[in-house]
Amino acid sequence: MGNQLGTLKKEELELLQNSSYFDSRELRTLYKQFRKDSPSGTVNKQEFKEIMTQMGVGDQFLQDLLFNVFDKNKDSTINFQEFVCGLSSITRGTPEEKIEFAFSLYDIDGNGFITRSEMESILESMYKLVGTFVTCSGKKFDPHDLIEEFFDSMDDDGDGFISLEEYKRGTLKNPDIIQGLKLLNQ
Repeated sequence: MGNQLGTLKKEELELLQNSSYFDSRELRTLYKQFRKDSPSGTVNKQEFKEIMTQMGVGDQFLQDLLFNVFDKNKDSTINFQEFVCGLSSITRGTPEEKIEFAFSLYDIDGNGFITRSEMESILESMYKLVGTFVTCSGKKFDPHDLIEEFFDSMDDDGDGFISLEEYKRGTLKNPDIIQGLKLLNQ
């Protein structure tokens, strides 16, 4: 995406405006920075991990998860469109888009379900990153207790798997998650 001069073509800009919450000025600024950091026009996993480390996310597992969610076409690189769409979902997306993004992080194997094992892996990495879990309402959680509460409140059919629909219903009923989604917009 983008021509040899390092600027976005009009049709590319329009496509990105229609698929994100960024305006043309923001997209041009993001594109210049993206091309400066990655002249090839794509970011591979190693480059992405270096960027994440600079941003304070040093955990390799979380870096891999984020990379896999951003890399929508699964070509082992992140192009500008994938970058913009991922960033837009996280920072400006609707609550439903943010919920879907979070679900895709937790669904490590991409099978459409979250398992206890996947939650344990995620929370272990999150614990390394932020320490003790404290909800927006001030409630402290041990990772094991958080997983139990998570499955108790979201696994509607009790099969040990949380589908996207169960996850959406469960998150929208949880005041801490709703508050967390609002914080992402600030």
